[in-house]
Amino acid sequence: MSSSHILVADIGGTHARFALAAPDRMPSEPSVWLTAMYPDLPSALRDFLDRHDGVTIGAAAVCAAGPVQDDVIQMTNCPWTVNGGEIADVLGVSKVHLVNDFGAVAVALPGLGADDLLPLGCDDAVPGAGPKVAVGPGTGLGVAGLVPDGCGGWVPVTGEGGHVDLAPANNREISVIYQLLQEFGHVSAERVVSGPGLETLYAALSALDGQTRDAKPTAVDIVSAARRGTDPVATETVRLFTGWLGAVAGDLALAFGATGGVYIAGGIIPQWGDLFDAALFRRRFELKGRFNTYLEPMPTYLITAKDVALRGLAAIARS
Repeated sequence: MSSSHILVADIGGTHARFALAAPDRMPSEPSVWLTAMYPDLPSALRDFLDRHDGVTIGAAAVCAAGPVQDDVIQMTNCPWTVNGGEIADVLGVSKVHLVNDFGAVAVALPGLGADDLLPLGCDDAVPGAGPKVAVGPGTGLGVAGLVPDGCGGWVPVTGEGGHVDLAPANNREISVIYQLLQEFGHVSAERVVSGPGLETLYAALSALDGQTRDAKPTAVDIVSAARRGTDPVATETVRLFTGWLGAVAGDLALAFGATGGVYIAGGIIPQWGDLFDAALFRRRFELKGRFNTYLEPMPTYLITAKDVALRGLAAIARS
């Protein structure tokens, strides 16, 4: 395999990232394409290979937003079907390692250093040797755990944690949940804590306040208005989103016993900069009644490194 490359691909609801890695090196700068530009993943892969004519692929690992079932990921927020057998045929390899996207992020966590992380309201906290959790709002809400295997290594635990029920913590949040229940019948964490969820939350708050709007603002519009301070509903939307992200992260920390830390990934929060209220996030993270003190020593971080999932995929392919 010394003359061949590892192909890694991170398929999200909006963007697909493709990169090549040498067997002993980090992945290259990825090619980032809109999924909407291609009818399916094999078409996008063939285009990528055409642009890298002469490169030999010796192994491949692909992650996507959705559960892996019988070597297939039927994506939740994208019409593509990610099929390991089809990908292997296109690449000319015997097998493709197919994993959930946040499973790939979780695998990369032990390799992250201080330059890759920003502590969130816990500057003095030190991660323990126990389980870690990756969670991140993007097109959806990704969740995965990473648990010690007892032999010095780690095992990723993937699922669909973004679709657990969202819980309110005050009267305003109860009103929002009730408003969303009338529209959707079920309110998951992803329904609010995601890019589309930011827009859904804004619409719910507007309805509760009796406001009607000619145009529906996008997530980018909402964040921009909150940053300028020109729209009270946008400001409240960002505040509630931040609090709920902290609450969900705290729930996951309880579920996994995440003494190794909770790591925020995804494409949204890194773009917010100073607009993200780390103190509010951390306060809601710890606000768990009798288990406040259990959560207090658990560190929480924002992952600032780019393309973390591709790092995890390269590690998976090498193993």
